[in-house]
Amino acid sequence: MFWDIVSTCLSPAAFAAALRLSCPLIIGSTGGCFNEKTSTGNLAYECFMLTGAFFGAYGSYLTGSPLMGSLAAILSGLALAVIYGLLVYHLNCSAIIVSVAYNSAAWALTTLLLVVVWNTRGQFNDPSIVSYENLNWDVLRKFPVLDMVFNNNIPMVYFAFAYAAAGYAVMYGTPFGLRLRGVGINPEAAQAAGINVRKYRWICLIIMGASMGCAGSYMPLCGMSLFSENMTRGRGFLCLTSTLVGKGNPLRTMMVALLFGYANSMTLVLSTYNMPTQIINMLPYVMVLIVLLSIGIKNFKGSADISGDTF
Repeated sequence: MFWDIVSTCLSPAAFAAALRLSCPLIIGSTGGCFNEKTSTGNLAYECFMLTGAFFGAYGSYLTGSPLMGSLAAILSGLALAVIYGLLVYHLNCSAIIVSVAYNSAAWALTTLLLVVVWNTRGQFNDPSIVSYENLNWDVLRKFPVLDMVFNNNIPMVYFAFAYAAAGYAVMYGTPFGLRLRGVGINPEAAQAAGINVRKYRWICLIIMGASMGCAGSYMPLCGMSLFSENMTRGRGFLCLTSTLVGKGNPLRTMMVALLFGYANSMTLVLSTYNMPTQIINMLPYVMVLIVLLSIGIKNFKGSADISGDTF
C-alpha cells in the first residue's frame, strides 16, 4: 500500500497535475513579486483572484471567448487595484485594514454577483462559459513521459512560465527593474535620487492586480466551464506565500509555486485511496507551514552564527 502511494505520487500523471495546478499560482505570484519589491503592503491576493475567477467566467459567458473572459478578469483586477491605490496612497488608509476588508468582502461580493447575474447559489455550470482548448505538440509525442507531463495543456499553462521568465528579465535586466527594487529597499533614498516612489508603487500595484485577475480566470476557463462560491479556496494566499518565500524573485517564486502546485495535485492523486478527505485537503497548507518553518529555522541559525551565540 505504502509503495503504491509513493509510486502514484511520483508518477507522470501527478507531475502533469502539478504543472496545471501551479499555473494560476505562478501567474499571480509573478505579479506579486512586483508588489513585494516595492513594498506596497497589499495582502488582498485572495480577493483579486476570486473576483478575477468570477469575471473570467462572466466575460466568457457573454462573449463566447475564453480570451475575452481573461481580459474581463484582468480588468476586474485593475479596477480593484485602482480602488486600493486610492484608499492607501491618496487617502492614507491602512494597507493591512484595506487588505483584510478586501479579502473578507470578496466571497460575499462574488456570491452576490452569482445570485444577481445567474440567479443561483453554490455554483453555475454552463457550456456558454467557453474554456480554452488544449494544445498538443507533435514533437512531444515521441517521448511518452514528456508527452504526459507537458502536452495537452491550455495556453495559460505555457504562458505562466514565459510570464515568470519575462518578469525576472524586467526586474533584474532593465533600468525600470533597478529603480523599482531601489524603491522597495530604501524609498527615501530613491526619492532623493529623483525617482517618483508613488508612481512606481502604482505601476507595480497595477501589475499585481492584473496578474491576480488573470490567474483567477484560469479556474473557470481551464475546462470546467463553471463558477462556484469561494472557487479559489485559498489559492490567493498560496500566491502571497510563494511571493514572500521567493523574496520577490520571479524565478524563485515560480519554483515555490510549483511546489505548492504539486501539493495541490496530491489532493487529487491521493483521493483514489481510502484516506480521509480532510487530511488530503490540508496538504497544500501543511506544505506552506513546512516551507515557512524550514526558512525560519534557516534564518534563525544564520543569525545565531553571525552573533556568535551558542545554544
